[in-house]
Amino acid sequence: MIRTRHPVVAATAGLTALTVALAAVAIVRAGAGRASSPTAPGSTAAIQLFAAHGEASLVPALAGERPLFILALGSDARPGQNALRERSDSIHLIGVNLRTHQATILGFPRDSWVSIPGHGTNKINAAMHDGGPDLTVRTVEQITGIHIDLWLLTTFGGIKNMVDGIGGVTVDVPYPMHDAFSHANFSRGVHHLTGSKALAFARDRHDVPGGDLGRSHDQGILLEAGLTKLRKDFAEDPADIFHWIAVGWRNVKTNLSVATLLQLGLTATQISPANVNNIVVPASGGSVGGFSVVFIQPGARSLYAQMRAKGVVGNP
Repeated sequence: MIRTRHPVVAATAGLTALTVALAAVAIVRAGAGRASSPTAPGSTAAIQLFAAHGEASLVPALAGERPLFILALGSDARPGQNALRERSDSIHLIGVNLRTHQATILGFPRDSWVSIPGHGTNKINAAMHDGGPDLTVRTVEQITGIHIDLWLLTTFGGIKNMVDGIGGVTVDVPYPMHDAFSHANFSRGVHHLTGSKALAFARDRHDVPGGDLGRSHDQGILLEAGLTKLRKDFAEDPADIFHWIAVGWRNVKTNLSVATLLQLGLTATQISPANVNNIVVPASGGSVGGFSVVFIQPGARSLYAQMRAKGVVGNP
């Protein structure tokens, strides 16, 4: 299991859930977002945020009676493709304990070999191709036993648009990255990333420790960076939330009410950076039928149990 503790508000991630930092950003800004159907083919919305089981089911979680869970997904759809039915390049389950103001981002490598309800066994990223975000939610719920409240989906273009829309994000790159495939080219240390660079950082898996596992961990770091930016902006000038709302209006598609979105956004600003864990499920590489896959290890069950009970793993 890869684990890190960064001075960033990953906890805010509980607020959004999507795979790459912008997602969270978009959600908070979506305070003025418009409701629409998630089933429209070829949707071009940069970020999509929907209640997994109806908005009414969120009430206990938002009241702090139980943890809040968001599944953040990053689609690998290219321009012209339906983001809802392409494979998920990034998968993170975000748990938030609203009573203790703690959160955990739990990453699942896209090649994790799992059982997909009604579709046999396959890589976990095939769930979205076979049945969209709803099937991916069912798959993760079946694996973890955790009731997911919201799903959040973004695309390559969505990531770039959102990061650029908020003026970029600051990331502490944990190791040198020089990958011709993702175009990631960073020295170790703190970097201010534009949208295209943030996307390159999130997609690199060829020269990061652990390959797919390392990439999942780095995507969690990017989520944290976007959320940290939100909290920093809000702390310096609460009125800046209106800029975020403006960005969200242009980029977010949701079926949630304005009141719920604002409540989620304000929740995100209240979680301390020290109260968030960014981890990846314990797993090992292998192969099935000649294809490279990732096997989630039995030790993951204890992580799922901790998240089910309190929304977080360990003590952030």
